[in-house]
Amino acid sequence: MLSEIQNSSILRLLLILMAFIIIAVGLRTLATVVGPVLVALVLALACAPLYRWLQRKGMKAGLALLTMTLLLLGVFLGLGWLVLSSFQTLAQTLPTYTANMQAQVADISASLAELGVNRESASAVGNTAVSAITTIAAQVLSIGINMVVTAVIILVLLIFLIAESSGYAARLRRGLGEKNAIVAKVHAFRQSILFYFVARIKVNLLTSAGILVMLWVTGIDSALLWAVLAFFLSFVPYFGIIIAMIPPLILGFAQYGISVVVVLTIGYTIINQVAEQILAPKIIGNQISLSPALTFVALFFWGWMFDFMGVLLAAPLTVMIVMLLDHFPETRWLAVLAVTDKAETVPASATNEPDGN
Repeated sequence: MLSEIQNSSILRLLLILMAFIIIAVGLRTLATVVGPVLVALVLALACAPLYRWLQRKGMKAGLALLTMTLLLLGVFLGLGWLVLSSFQTLAQTLPTYTANMQAQVADISASLAELGVNRESASAVGNTAVSAITTIAAQVLSIGINMVVTAVIILVLLIFLIAESSGYAARLRRGLGEKNAIVAKVHAFRQSILFYFVARIKVNLLTSAGILVMLWVTGIDSALLWAVLAFFLSFVPYFGIIIAMIPPLILGFAQYGISVVVVLTIGYTIINQVAEQILAPKIIGNQISLSPALTFVALFFWGWMFDFMGVLLAAPLTVMIVMLLDHFPETRWLAVLAVTDKAETVPASATNEPDGN
């Protein structure tokens, strides 16, 4: 009997793993469709509190939706203009940056030669790195322009999701009944997600503001673009800021040399530590704190799944899954494994937030 139970458990685990692999491969195949939908869903969750706040202030649903649409359109147009104009400027100055980096590499090679390092070998390595950086930069410029087109699709989906957001809870209650346990779990899950997103946005705004000031002071080109990039990538704790600081470091090296690279590296590190170790615990709390190992794995998994959009969504999607697991006794142990030792998975304050429905 015990052997049969063990075999049944192993078979169930294998079936779950197979189902997970099939779903993952399917989502990867449909990444160009599923990716924008998930981005729109995450943004809708973040924008829903503002939409309901406008309604509580006396706006009718139609006027509130029009206000949200105009606001989102303004934000998307502003970001689109920022990306296109900044990338156009970077594309025009890319040859200058390349020449500057080659000159910097030559100076470094000369300094290394004085220390006994083979100058030709150092120059070859440096020039190869400059060539690789230039090639990657050209590809990134192309990707950035394509993302502006994708943003239009996301904006349309986002408006529809916001318009429907106020009716989801009511339809769920009508379908399942007011006292159904699933209704309460969905409500608690949604409140926890809203709490996380609003708090994370506050932390990211402070982080990007500090980075913007630092980049302006050091004179790095397109400082506002890199600050906006830091805002979005800061949704990925621990590793997002590392990705966000790569373009400014390359520009800093091309513009001013290795000394500015060192200054920027120290500055990014200090800002990130202040944001994650001081601001985040106060604003978000320790309740939703993914383990670094899980964050690292999630970054690569979602990045493989949905490319750059997956990198941006890595932490939010992982947090949503962890919270979902936490709301069911059968899977709560998985949620406990996903967070740090001092963290709970769902903040108590989140379930007390006003719903507005």
